[in-house]
Amino acid sequence: MQDQGKLAGSLVVGLEGPWPTAVEWSWLKKWRPSGVILFSRNVQGFTQLQKLCAVLKMAVPGLKIMADHEGGPVSQMAVAVGRAPVAYQLGVLDDVDLTRLVHAETGRRLLAAGVDWVLAPCADVLSEPRNPVIGARSFGSDPELVSRHVEAAVKGLRSAGISCCLKHWPGHGGSSTDSHFQAAKVDIASGDEMPFRAGLKAGADGIMPGHLLVSGSRWPATLSKDFLDETRHGLGKDHPNIQLIADDVSMGALRRPMLSLGIEIDDDGGAGMVEVSALSLQWFERLAEAGCDLFLIRGIPLKAFPGGAQNGKAPTWDPSIALAEIEFDDSVYTQAMRFISTDFFTSVSDDLACLDLARHDRWQVAGGLGTDHWKRWDGLWAERFGSVLRVSDLDIPLVGDGLISWLLVTNPRPMPENWTGSVWGKSLQKRLAASGQCLVMGHPSLGHDLELFLNPDWRIDSLYDVSCDIFSHR
Repeated sequence: MQDQGKLAGSLVVGLEGPWPTAVEWSWLKKWRPSGVILFSRNVQGFTQLQKLCAVLKMAVPGLKIMADHEGGPVSQMAVAVGRAPVAYQLGVLDDVDLTRLVHAETGRRLLAAGVDWVLAPCADVLSEPRNPVIGARSFGSDPELVSRHVEAAVKGLRSAGISCCLKHWPGHGGSSTDSHFQAAKVDIASGDEMPFRAGLKAGADGIMPGHLLVSGSRWPATLSKDFLDETRHGLGKDHPNIQLIADDVSMGALRRPMLSLGIEIDDDGGAGMVEVSALSLQWFERLAEAGCDLFLIRGIPLKAFPGGAQNGKAPTWDPSIALAEIEFDDSVYTQAMRFISTDFFTSVSDDLACLDLARHDRWQVAGGLGTDHWKRWDGLWAERFGSVLRVSDLDIPLVGDGLISWLLVTNPRPMPENWTGSVWGKSLQKRLAASGQCLVMGHPSLGHDLELFLNPDWRIDSLYDVSCDIFSHR
């Protein structure tokens, strides 16, 4: 049996909201985890984020504050520090100096806010075009291109003084499933390791093993001692201080492997992410035996590590604590946005048909892009088009009967199977003009899907993030 205190000290836990509750505060002080991982639910603005990070470090001296903030759709700190250009678009531009500068600015902002580690960049090579979870988070499908941009991204982040973690080892780009919900099988290609080696050489501080089942292996990477030992002795041979940081250990991909080990989950629905409150101590013990150094988890596992005074007090802010001042330098973000902007939103009087599958996507919600962001979208559409025929569900038909020559599709994921045969797809097909202009925003596969759907005389433009900020820099 693992020492429970030592095991708790390897956790990086999540919190419920923008300030620690009494239970969370007392739990942190009792169990002294290695870190806290912040999500958009924890962030309301830059100053609030500074205060949160400062008070957390008061609870546990030496605590690491981590954040998923890659740029693009996975930008959990966007409300506080902005949303950098998405990796895939930077790969399309293929300007390594710009990639380095963008990441240096991102690192500078995060560090000033109190974040110590950014869980980025993605070193995944997008070898499966319809990959549902990596998509535009990757710099591209060519290992050499991905390698040079991973190297540039790491150099930028490290120049700002922030630690960074390459993900998702041994490469999530070739999977056709999302490890958040089920086991993701991957066949490791010859170039998959190249970006990780480039990132380590550039100074990356950590590697994030994913819950990925490599062909021929019985266990996902995070549960395989042999695989993790090989990682340390191979990939990490010249980097003795490298940290292996396991991806969120409440992901659904671990459900079946743990069950095969006799580790059951109480009150488990059998699908999706596992409830943090249902995880047992044995769950964490088995992970620790495999050999990762740290374990991300989106909440506090009170069943496995009981504690937290119900009648305690939440921390209060001491106004005498000095906060760092910073002015954001938007020039490099603006430069990248100008390069990737489009003339799609020119002033026209025709109807715009919009399939907005991004609005309720979990990435858009998790990125903090709430009501205000979508009001800006609506204003942008209304300003330039006669009317906007927007739906966010393929089961809803397109209203009206006029010809459509302007089409916008937003989706961070691949299009669903048989989307052309959906209620919306059939209603649009009847009204398509012989020629027109289509803009797709989000997953790299969207342009190909729309090319197969539209008439040959349609022009299709692709952007790889779903953000109206792109159009403010034209």
